[in-house]
Amino acid sequence: MTRNVCRLLAVAAIAIALCGEQAPAADPPRTPTIRTIQLQVDPAPEPRFALQYLLETPYMEQRSGNAALLYQTAVGLMLEANQGDGATDRDTLNHWYNSPPETLPVEDVRTAISRFGLTFRNLETAAKCERCTWEYPIREEGFAYMMPQLGEYRTLSRLLCLKARLEIRDGALDQALTTLRSGVSMARDLGGGPSIIQHLVGVAIAAGMAREIEGWVQTANAPNLYWALIALPDPLINIRTSIQMESAGLYAKLPELLKLEDKVLSNEQVLDLWQRAAALLGADQKEPGWWLSKTMMIAGAMKLYPRAKARLIEQGHPAETVEAWPPLHVILLDQHQQFRAVSDSIFKWTYVPYTQARNGLKQADQEMSQLYQQDGAAMANPFLIFLPATQRICFLDARLARDIAMLRCIEAIRMYAADHDGKLPRSLAEITAVPLPTDPLNGGAFHYELAGGKAILESAIPPDGGPKDGLRYEITLR
Repeated sequence: MTRNVCRLLAVAAIAIALCGEQAPAADPPRTPTIRTIQLQVDPAPEPRFALQYLLETPYMEQRSGNAALLYQTAVGLMLEANQGDGATDRDTLNHWYNSPPETLPVEDVRTAISRFGLTFRNLETAAKCERCTWEYPIREEGFAYMMPQLGEYRTLSRLLCLKARLEIRDGALDQALTTLRSGVSMARDLGGGPSIIQHLVGVAIAAGMAREIEGWVQTANAPNLYWALIALPDPLINIRTSIQMESAGLYAKLPELLKLEDKVLSNEQVLDLWQRAAALLGADQKEPGWWLSKTMMIAGAMKLYPRAKARLIEQGHPAETVEAWPPLHVILLDQHQQFRAVSDSIFKWTYVPYTQARNGLKQADQEMSQLYQQDGAAMANPFLIFLPATQRICFLDARLARDIAMLRCIEAIRMYAADHDGKLPRSLAEITAVPLPTDPLNGGAFHYELAGGKAILESAIPPDGGPKDGLRYEITLR
């Protein structure tokens, strides 16, 4: 299994774990059931000071400093605190995190998280920092670099979620707001870092914080967070830094690829570059059989030469020039140009709202799959293996945006009820005091209806998702 495949599997495992989702059952139900959440809430007017409650630290309360250093310190403090008698193992922590609030062993959880006071204070301070710069050698190492202790942020996020859950349960909403700020800030800062893996972990942490906000809105007399939610950045977690790294990270270790138009490589130089590319994917040059595989690589590559030469000539390179180049240089140049074209065709859609990008992402993904099969050889273009599953990444971003948008709608419904004698709106169109968002995952308005004294707010199962990707709230007023 290549290192790249291992990396993708690790990303999936971390993202699923952070979102609190379980692996699908071997025998799923015959009829897909949309994820449904029952909410019992109070009418809640807009606060007297609309921006009194914010989920990010206001500018004038920020401090100078780099939050990344405090996050790293918090990880170390957490590991140090969770040792010896009374330490909480991850399975127990995960069980508590995934437990319904009514079954949570409150005193056990309270005792467990009391060990992490210094960790929480570091996270609160990090949330106040005016910047977060992950000072890792990502530009020098590219894909070869993996952020250390990334998995420990999963534990940090779960501790924060449980802390917020207890504070909300106890009615300590001011402290709960501080805790939610810590989690939202960590999700934003981590997810805005220079790798797709970081981005996905940040998105999953933010999804966990959104789940705790569901607990907030169900608390008796909970202040309305409509303006706090709309004041969040949109998107909450910026993917641009990680996308730019993923699209160019290959060049950190293989800078020659950028100069193939100007500097012709010998066959031996191309072989050396292919060897280094293979090493990035986990191949070991010291293993027995390496030179045999190298010989096979040359034989397989030469099968690609006629088509590679033809494509370069079609693109405008003089035929006599292409024919004078070493054959392996011709193949490498063709591979790199193909990699650049496919990379751009995928990544360009990350700058477009998901509902508009969905078809483009799907088409780009299909084209890349076809290229994997071209010429009947995996060697056709090994550089394509370095490209991430962008369609799924953008889907998860849109799903997070959908979750936040639905929380805004819930708070708008609570605001309407406070202004209309405790009555639910008959339609979302009746809510005129504040603007309502559209569904970032499906496009158009959210489905809304009154049924059996409940307000039903629903985001349908998306065409490129499963039942757990849909979301339905059934809202009852106290």
